Amino acid sequence: MQITTTNRGIARTLNRQPQAQAEQPKPETPKEKKPTTGLNLPPNNRYHWDEKVAKHVRTARDFLLPLAFRIKEEGLENIPKDGNFIVGPTHQGMPDAFLASRIMGDKPFGSMSDINQFKGIVGTALSGSGSFPVDRYKEYEGDFPKPAEHAKEILNTGESFIFYPEGRIFNDDHVHPIQPGVGKISVDSSVKYALPVAQDYRKDREFHPVETGVGVLISAAVAGAGIMAGLHGGLAGGIAGALTGMLSGAVVGGGIGAATKMKGEAGDMITAGLKGAALGAIAGGAGAGFVGAAMPGAAGAVVGTTSVLTGLTGLGATYGWTHRMIATTKVGKPIEVEPYRQRAAANPDKEAGKHDQAMALTADFHAEMVKLKDSITGKTSPYKMDAQGRAWGLQSDGRWAQLEQADKKNWTPIQPMVYQDGSK
Repeated sequence: MQITTTNRGIARTLNRQPQAQAEQPKPETPKEKKPTTGLNLPPNNRYHWDEKVAKHVRTARDFLLPLAFRIKEEGLENIPKDGNFIVGPTHQGMPDAFLASRIMGDKPFGSMSDINQFKGIVGTALSGSGSFPVDRYKEYEGDFPKPAEHAKEILNTGESFIFYPEGRIFNDDHVHPIQPGVGKISVDSSVKYALPVAQDYRKDREFHPVETGVGVLISAAVAGAGIMAGLHGGLAGGIAGALTGMLSGAVVGGGIGAATKMKGEAGDMITAGLKGAALGAIAGGAGAGFVGAAMPGAAGAVVGTTSVLTGLTGLGATYGWTHRMIATTKVGKPIEVEPYRQRAAANPDKEAGKHDQAMALTADFHAEMVKLKDSITGKTSPYKMDAQGRAWGLQSDGRWAQLEQADKKNWTPIQPMVYQDGSK
């Protein structure tokens, strides 16, 4: 771990570790890889913690998240205080990483993200706050660390790490069978604890009269003041036009900008939305302000229109904000990793011992994740895992059948079906 002082503060960088390279067969037709120009990657594509950047990210996160969600956090007393840990949350949506990062407080930690997320402002935030890129499809030029190996390197320095063991986003309210990485990384590193976490998003269907009343009053006041000022023209009309034009222009521009990248990565969409909002605010404010001040004949219509749009936007925002999602993060009891390592070391076959204990830890970790998620949703998960790392699914006849991952998102019974009770 290299700790340096920069003109922006303290930065931590985990440099490349020399590794023995096994001889690999040369591909017959090498694929042309894309340059990383335009990506905001961390130094050497590896773990890097810039305290100045991380502080800005935390500030923005803690300001924006409560605007988007009603945050509910449970089990924070379970966060270990006497050693580092690997956090394994469920994965239901893109905001998971920002909500899970709150578990770490202001301490440095590592994580991994798809390389295509390292674009624009999102890429800058990721690369400066401990996330390293994963080029899973080998699309880009450059030297990228092996995710599991680099995670172990980070944990071995005493830092903590956030890792999504399900491997993909699942939004069906259940914890799917997890990948063995959480067990393997834990047993094969010096991390002290494995910390299961469940995250969940629920629509807030309650009526909040105070918030609703304040939002309606502000929206009506802004629209009314804008219309009245627009009818008088001059300085008042110009100011009214500029303010209401900026607000309505930002909303329209942000929506158009985000829509142009709707099918792209989150980083692209957020960056495009911010750019569109900025351009829309400038154009709307300048145009409506000029009309309001210099064109009395048209001021009433133009400023009135932007004022009404602003008022309607305020009403829509009030409804959306008062009914925003409840984002729940529930932290479970930490699982101490050392007993698994000791049992692995007691096995005469060291590699077999590591494998067996990694699978056992994976199964125990999955069971805790399921308990946490089920306690939030009130549902019963149809998935479980055994100490050998095998996945089982509850069938319509009430029996558990062994599963296989048919594709990236679907677990289906192996054929011919094998039941946990030994029948076929």
